[in-house]
Amino acid sequence: MFLRKISIFTILLVLLTFNLFAQSNPIQFQLEKLSGTIGTWNGTLTYLDYTTGKPYSMPANIKISYSAGKLGYISSFEYPDEPKANAIDTTYLKNKGTYFGDEKVVSFVFKQNGDFTLITEIEGVDGNDKKKAILRHSYLLIGNAYSISKEVKFKGATNWIKRNEYKFTKEKKVTVIEKSLFDKIALLDSLMFATYNNQNIAEMKSYFTNDLEWYQDNGGLLNFETVFKNFQSIFDNKNKLSRALVTGSLEVIPIKGYGAIEIGKHQFKHMENGKLEIGTFRFLMIWKNDNETWKISRVVSFDH
Repeated sequence: MFLRKISIFTILLVLLTFNLFAQSNPIQFQLEKLSGTIGTWNGTLTYLDYTTGKPYSMPANIKISYSAGKLGYISSFEYPDEPKANAIDTTYLKNKGTYFGDEKVVSFVFKQNGDFTLITEIEGVDGNDKKKAILRHSYLLIGNAYSISKEVKFKGATNWIKRNEYKFTKEKKVTVIEKSLFDKIALLDSLMFATYNNQNIAEMKSYFTNDLEWYQDNGGLLNFETVFKNFQSIFDNKNKLSRALVTGSLEVIPIKGYGAIEIGKHQFKHMENGKLEIGTFRFLMIWKNDNETWKISRVVSFDH
């Protein structure tokens, strides 16, 4: 019994020490980590109308830039249908990066590819009757998609209410030729992965060159035979595997005299032990154009 009491005391002491350490080491980040959002974005704003209790959507655009010396984060909001609501906000870091403006940074997750999730909170008021509440803002960048949402938890409540959400995408200006190539590769991508989702391995092979080189971060360099042997093994599992391209992630770059580079993110879903498993990964594929017969000659699959 004495040893048991010591053990419990030790656990409590460790938890207390950890809590004190967390409080003395608040989350910090730098404005430069938000560089992936710099530029002009187009999208919508959807907000909850407290009077009617119904959501309302309207067009909304945002242009993001840094102030001189990258000390401030400038957000210029534009509402095409309600220009009087246009506004410009400049946010500065405070308390050595633990505050984004007046809001405390409660979470910041940054990936090597530039994607990030930033969550901030502040005590304030909200609603038509100005009730006390905690206001939470979430900033999420995934590839070519950027969202900003506001949630509210009123004093005494346990649930969060989504007050509004901006959803943006950033369109890259391209020439007519580039647009045509983009559409071509996007179509080929959808056709090739339709054969994958239908587990038609014979037709799927027709989209790849015989000298295929497939580079996989967790599998090394694979050739044509090994790649399709692996695919057949996956299909034999009968686990309802499916692939979908992540919206807004596709990029296409022409290769002079050869074909094109396709870069993007895709999501795979399958059932395993009665549970839906979902994984999102990045990829790069090189398409070879042989007299308008397009086939994939090189693949780089990573971020597993």
